[in-house]
Amino acid sequence: MWLVSQPNSVILEVKVEPNAIGQDCLEKVCEKLEIGVEADYFGLRVSPGSGPGRWLNLRNPLDPHRIPGGRLDLRVKFWVPPHLLINEATRHQFYLHAKLDLIEGRLVVADLEVARKIIAYIAQAETGDCERELPPTHIYEECDKIGPQGERPEDHVDKIIEYHCQIAGMRASQAEYRLLKEISELESFGEELFFCKPVTINNNAHNLYSHLLYHRQQAEEPRARDEQEIDGGATVGCLTSGQSGGGCGCRLSTCVGVGPHGIVVYRPACNGEQEIGVEKQSIAYTAIHRAQPFRRNFQMSFVTDEGNEATLHIKMATSGQAAALYRAVTEKHAFYYCETVRTAVTEQFTRDLKGTIASIFNDSTTLGRRYVFDIRRTCREVYDRARRAAHAQQHSAAPHDSRTRRRTASGSEHKESRSRSHSGGCRAEALACRVCMDEPIDTLFLPCRHVVCCENCAPRCNRCPLCRSEIEKLMHIFLPCDYPKSPGLVK
Repeated sequence: MWLVSQPNSVILEVKVEPNAIGQDCLEKVCEKLEIGVEADYFGLRVSPGSGPGRWLNLRNPLDPHRIPGGRLDLRVKFWVPPHLLINEATRHQFYLHAKLDLIEGRLVVADLEVARKIIAYIAQAETGDCERELPPTHIYEECDKIGPQGERPEDHVDKIIEYHCQIAGMRASQAEYRLLKEISELESFGEELFFCKPVTINNNAHNLYSHLLYHRQQAEEPRARDEQEIDGGATVGCLTSGQSGGGCGCRLSTCVGVGPHGIVVYRPACNGEQEIGVEKQSIAYTAIHRAQPFRRNFQMSFVTDEGNEATLHIKMATSGQAAALYRAVTEKHAFYYCETVRTAVTEQFTRDLKGTIASIFNDSTTLGRRYVFDIRRTCREVYDRARRAAHAQQHSAAPHDSRTRRRTASGSEHKESRSRSHSGGCRAEALACRVCMDEPIDTLFLPCRHVVCCENCAPRCNRCPLCRSEIEKLMHIFLPCDYPKSPGLVK
């Protein structure tokens, strides 16, 4: 029995086989929540009592000894804008996780007006329309950490109520979509942070982003380096507000953020004499040549904006954190930037002692094999799969006029008409273009030789809808059977 917690603290009980892998557990959870088609956006996270949590590798067997109490957290692993989410249930899970990250400070909103809108959207989704005489103040207090911290204006709550009243009549699903749209434009959207020192009450994501906001005007431009050695052994913090010189009161170590667009290295550089904020260096995925972990060190070679090759060395707190950083960089690069997941990623694994000894005699044995990555599909593949599933569901739910033909006086004629309708409908569905579902398939893709489109839709495809391979040539073909147009199955 595994206990899986949602972002709203609702716990689901999941039963799987003793030798099941993590993917089996995730699929059962997503099946209960009706988000199975878009399950690739989510992951299971292990949250130990001390130290940062880690993502469970879904391709490996579930190990009760490494999961305290058999408790897992369902969380969004790959963030995408809300317009790429097909199912409303998936958007709701994204909303729950976004609300949790906003309240706990992992998503920091720099603009106070945007923060007020976000709080109003949360209140609309949770409580409905606002009554000026009795506003939902408990929601406003719960979301007090959203937005820039510090002394708030006196009319802060009044403006939230005003925003809340302006969106009266908005459905809960619309309010959730608007919130996701607002946070998708934040600088820290979808970014996962890896701190060189252990995460504490002063060394966390909320303090880092608050530090960035406080020193936005004083931040220096990143210095050009060819060899970069970063040792996160020391923490650097601002002076507290009670001391001379001011400061935001944080105490941070160097950290690395891995997001949808690339890697960001944050180097806090503040002291009591000179406040220079944070040195922030962004490295796009397209500039990275190679990345690898070695014990506590994470090494990466990349190309700078000037075209020079540079090397980045980062010493993490533990070897597990260095491996987690390497895994996050590889998986997010494959998910957001690749057309499909390469075999070099899916087939990378390690072995324990028993597996190593067994591989001496049989190299193909799976004994003791533990996969490094568990990504199965890219962002494009997940979206295409969800869109096709939604189209198939809508198509199957449409009324089939061909199956409700008029009853004849004779019973035999009635059965014959039903059989003709069924066979004709199946034939029409099998021979219809998979893009427009209207015209017959009559175009061959080369070199993959798949036949799935009509002559009108085929020129619009750059890649084969089935195997995603490049299309070099189109060839018109003639099928040996006629294409029966059935108004019930093909529009």
